[in-house]
Amino acid sequence: MKRRIVTLILSLVFLSVSAQNVTITGRSNKTNTLIRLFAYEDLINEANLLLDQSQTDSQGHFILEGTVKQILPARIYVGLEYVDLILSPNATYDIEIIVPDQKDNVSYFEKEQPTIRVKRASDQGIYRQVIYSEEIINGYMIEHFNQIYRGRQMRYIDSIQNAISHEVPDIKSDYVKNHNRYKIAAIRLGISADGGKKIIKDYFDGQPVLYTQSAYIDLFKELFDGYFNSASYDNHLLNDAFTEGPAAFKKYLDTDPLMARNQQLTELITIFNLQKLCYGDRGTSRLAKEHLNYIKNQTKYAEHKTIIDNFFMKYDRLAPGSVAPEFTLKDRNGKEVSLSDFMSGLVLLQFVEGASPVSERQFAELRSLHHQWQDTVQIITIATHDKMDFYSHQFEEKHQDWPLLDLGDQILLLEAYNVRTFPEYILIRKGNKIGEAPAPSPERYLEERVRRLYGK
Repeated sequence: MKRRIVTLILSLVFLSVSAQNVTITGRSNKTNTLIRLFAYEDLINEANLLLDQSQTDSQGHFILEGTVKQILPARIYVGLEYVDLILSPNATYDIEIIVPDQKDNVSYFEKEQPTIRVKRASDQGIYRQVIYSEEIINGYMIEHFNQIYRGRQMRYIDSIQNAISHEVPDIKSDYVKNHNRYKIAAIRLGISADGGKKIIKDYFDGQPVLYTQSAYIDLFKELFDGYFNSASYDNHLLNDAFTEGPAAFKKYLDTDPLMARNQQLTELITIFNLQKLCYGDRGTSRLAKEHLNYIKNQTKYAEHKTIIDNFFMKYDRLAPGSVAPEFTLKDRNGKEVSLSDFMSGLVLLQFVEGASPVSERQFAELRSLHHQWQDTVQIITIATHDKMDFYSHQFEEKHQDWPLLDLGDQILLLEAYNVRTFPEYILIRKGNKIGEAPAPSPERYLEERVRRLYGK
């Protein structure tokens, strides 16, 4: 009996260790703040997996833990701000994250970015080697931009590779080697004059598909966006095959030599482009979804099933007609306001953080639309907590009389509405159903979209 208890205890210890094979300890200058750790296995959709979340303590200290089976890009959010990291299985990290204080009149795109310092890492130097390589590549690009891109001088690429070999010697990790290889391939693409044909031949044709390598996926997206229209296809035959069905479509795609030779790459190219077609007109969208579901049911690549599932999850979550995420926030007078208070009409949500010439122009246009719409459309502006005083003053000064709400600590609402930049707009139709997410900004077809939704 005693032996069984010892065995059970050892098993539990082993499971607890193996269940959390990455540990990040650290400190931030943001105290008592939500901190979250995400990993990215699907870079096509930029779909992240929440590994852990915690709160920085009164001194800014935190611990985050999670499980990864392979080297993965990761992101740590401190409140609304984030820094990037690379996680290796069975590694520990000791880090420091500094989030700069921002001035009210600095725009979202101009603000100073948070920084991460990895003080210690037991990841065999992978993160350090990637960062050093990035610094060398970016340094050369800044210093020799004209010679590389305007002068098309390939010799600078050799200089970059030599500098990496000298400054970051003894790179053993394939992850780091591939990172550098595809970063340099992206530079070669900018120099090439053949539309990327040689880059595809040298870096993708017959090469492994690197799903978790951001440098590979970034270049993949640039090269293969719209590939159906740029390859050796006849548009009429392509459209006929697409309409006929998945089997006919695949057969026709394989008439392109690259697509015929690389089954795994071909399938990923097809998925990537079909996802974009889902946002086309109703008929095209329906067919593209049918093709994607066919691939999901037929594919032998688990990564492709995940990519398709992640896409549909993202597409359906804020699809027109889906239920808009509910919220209750306080206005500038401290009164609680809920989305459900406005069930009977159209609602335009505006998410803001910081000032800029762009946001000022959009506010001016929004004031004009508000005067025109009267009670037809209820505008609601949601400001991040640290910018609430700034926007309260602006609303009083400009006599903007629609609700201004404080996001407060409900930062997960931004994820619920997939807010990635500021300002961001969401149109919600009657009954609190999604109309369009994201919606165009006030100076770009917003009024047209509102007219289309009116009465639905």
